[in-house]
Amino acid sequence: MKICYLILAHNNFKHLDRLIEVLNGKDVSFCIHIDKKVSETYSPSLPNVSVISEHIDINWGGFTMIEATLALMEYGVGYMIDADYYILISGVDYPIRPKQFLFDLLKEGKEYIDIAPVPVPFKPIERYEYYYFDFKRRNAKLYNPFLLTEILLKKLKVKRKAPFKIYAGTQWFALTADCVHYILKTIAEDKRYIKFFRHTLVPDEAFFQTIIGNSPFMSQTRSSLTYTDWEVPSPPATMENRHVDFLKTHIEFNDEYGTRFPYFARKFNNDSGDVLRRIQEELW
Repeated sequence: MKICYLILAHNNFKHLDRLIEVLNGKDVSFCIHIDKKVSETYSPSLPNVSVISEHIDINWGGFTMIEATLALMEYGVGYMIDADYYILISGVDYPIRPKQFLFDLLKEGKEYIDIAPVPVPFKPIERYEYYYFDFKRRNAKLYNPFLLTEILLKKLKVKRKAPFKIYAGTQWFALTADCVHYILKTIAEDKRYIKFFRHTLVPDEAFFQTIIGNSPFMSQTRSSLTYTDWEVPSPPATMENRHVDFLKTHIEFNDEYGTRFPYFARKFNNDSGDVLRRIQEELW
């Protein structure tokens, strides 16, 4: 099983090294995007790890997240031409099961991505009905011109009509090479996807889902391979011992996207060493 990991990273480089070390193997490669905002230099030491030349300034909720992911996909396709799977993770992920757990899942040949027709819980339809812009939303003041424009357009009830059926889910995925090639071919030939989602709120939770949902690959989809705890005041949660306790008794569980068999969890940080040791001793 040849795997190309596509990693979005912006901090916690000590943990990133741990992640790469534990995922590394004979038929594995890594392509990493480092956010432009990062001042620290990250220099991988392994020959199968590449930091792509594009360094996009990613804004939460904006189309720049899609641009960074597409840059990784395009680089990954050229870097590891014969990969069986391209797996998008963050630099603060970590595997919570032994490698054979992942290989057994990938042998089924499915597309592991959370996907459902909108509306989806916590992904309201207004994300796709109204116009949104790409700016530093989390720190924006009320007088920000982009925010003011969004508010005005909503008050005027200026809505958009999607030219396709919209699907949504979570950001992370493990896709076959055929599916990745299909996505890249589709966006090269059909400009509607980029045009529409450029003005969508949190497009990384719908862009790839919508392309796949309107394709023959839809019938082959399964829930993504990532576990995240959103039930905290400031989600997502940093993994703690209580999460290890939960995962010991929940190798699989159901949620709004179906039955999930998580191989990864997020998020961790440079100080997560004790939790990682418990994972290695009790979950692998």
